[in-house]
Amino acid sequence: MYADLLAWFQQNRRLLPWRQERHAYGVWISEVMLQQTQVDTVIPFYHRWMERFPDVASLAAATEEEVLKYWSGLGYYRRARLLHQGARYIVDECTASFPTSAEQWLKVPGVGPYTAAAVASITLDERVAVVDGNVKRVAARLLGIKLALNDRALHTKAESWSQQLLSDTSHNDFRAGDWNEALMELGATVCRPRLPLCETCPLQDFCKARQSGADPNEFPLAAKRKKFIAIELDYVWSADDKRCVLIQRDQGWNIGLYEAPTREQWTGEIGEKIGSLKHTITHHKITAHFYQAVGDSQLPQTDPTSVPLSGLMRKWLKHVDTL
Repeated sequence: MYADLLAWFQQNRRLLPWRQERHAYGVWISEVMLQQTQVDTVIPFYHRWMERFPDVASLAAATEEEVLKYWSGLGYYRRARLLHQGARYIVDECTASFPTSAEQWLKVPGVGPYTAAAVASITLDERVAVVDGNVKRVAARLLGIKLALNDRALHTKAESWSQQLLSDTSHNDFRAGDWNEALMELGATVCRPRLPLCETCPLQDFCKARQSGADPNEFPLAAKRKKFIAIELDYVWSADDKRCVLIQRDQGWNIGLYEAPTREQWTGEIGEKIGSLKHTITHHKITAHFYQAVGDSQLPQTDPTSVPLSGLMRKWLKHVDTL
């Protein structure tokens, strides 16, 4: 199985920017960006980020506002704040030297077991299993496990299976990083959630789901979805050709990002509603209503390109351009 998967990976691996040098900093940044975000979405953000923050020292020296600005559009902004904290920890506590094991990576703020294992295996070839949604799906089909994708038991079984293979000392040249990346790549491009390409899979002879004659889509079971919470918000819009009134959020979600003021925050008169839009964040479905400001406000106007905007506000600015 090991040789089959690695041979396939060498021939079919995608040429992703963070795979070029396999440096700890670039791999760390990419792994955090890829959490809950598609590869194609991440690539332009990764290039932009690396141009501004090419190393851990430049990231550590930046302000949180600037970090959020360069993250703006990727969502889940807590990831950016923790990256910033992690960079400062590496510079201040580790004299800008990166950890040399998964165990040491776990001491970096914001780094959990998945990221620690990914960076340590890819950059150090440490034999530690990496388990994401792709790996869990591959394991469920290969091993014939019918558990929900978000069932902790499936994660445990997938990790145990991969770790057992990684720990096989008969493979003296076992490349742990390639193995972990190959499993994730297989799940992303061949052993897909829907319409898996079983006929081209390098591990089809080892797949219990295929051998059983069952529909591979039955492995794993669908994840149990959380119910969404519906929220309605009212904003006030005051803008000229290039500037608008924006306020930095200091509570709730998107802390540190900029949005138009709410009705409660507005200090002047409010006119008619000029538009509405829907926006989803985590498990909240937001309906946002925008009302035209009447007259001037005591609140200052800001160039929206100079500050980190929330996803909802970026969506509204695109909508405004069409009015």
